[in-house]
Amino acid sequence: MSEFLRRNRVFLTSSALLFFSLVLISTSSRSPDRRDPLARFLLDALAPLQGGITLVRGTVGHVWDGYVWLVGVQQENRQLKERIGALEREAVQVAEMQQSHARLEKLLDLSESFAGRSYGARVIARDPLPWARTMTIDRGARDGIEKNMAVVSPQGVIGQISEVSWLAARVLLLTDHNSAIDALVQRTRARGIAQGALEEGCHIKYLRRAEDIALGDRVVTTGLDGIFPKGLMIGEAVEVARYSRDSLHGAVIRPSVELDRIEEVLVLAPGTRLVSEILESEGGE
Repeated sequence: MSEFLRRNRVFLTSSALLFFSLVLISTSSRSPDRRDPLARFLLDALAPLQGGITLVRGTVGHVWDGYVWLVGVQQENRQLKERIGALEREAVQVAEMQQSHARLEKLLDLSESFAGRSYGARVIARDPLPWARTMTIDRGARDGIEKNMAVVSPQGVIGQISEVSWLAARVLLLTDHNSAIDALVQRTRARGIAQGALEEGCHIKYLRRAEDIALGDRVVTTGLDGIFPKGLMIGEAVEVARYSRDSLHGAVIRPSVELDRIEEVLVLAPGTRLVSEILESEGGE
């Protein structure tokens, strides 16, 4: 008890004096004609204390109100930031969905341009080794994928299936040095082999020296290798190479497909042909 009185003696003394002064004031107010010197003395003495208490109470009230307001503002700001973050994530997801939808629409249009079985697939992995240019798709033997099937995109040739598991398949890209596609120069009909290089890129090789190829010429599939339909875009000649030792020459090709950015592909079953090629051959007959 004594410890409590010692700690709160200022407050208790001030409260007692204030109470006593209020009693005197109340008594005086009921007897206005009475002049009490002690009451006037206490009133004058306690006036600064009362003013200080009022000031402290007002200051504490303002500080408390400000603290409560600040806490509310901080909480509101936190909620707004969380909402903005959620909206930004949602906007990114919507943009990704829109881009994916646009790509899938193009892939669907491409599948309708072929007569034969085709399978849409997503790229799920790429070979990290610099000398092995392959990627993995999420379709396998369970879906009807087989080795040596052609893999294409709306922009042109990607490669061919080299390995198949039950759930996935590996695609050998046309830029891999083990890849070889029967090809021809669209402008001159000169025939050669489109093959990947140990360095970056792709080449069309084994063109006869008498056959013409120039910068900018398009190189397309011949359809004679039993894998790729005729007339698919492989790439464009960006450098012509002349060989002095024999009668053959070739050119460096820039692939029409950005192979490091492709996300969805179309896998073609053997015997698939372009509808336009079929119509053209039927019209010629």
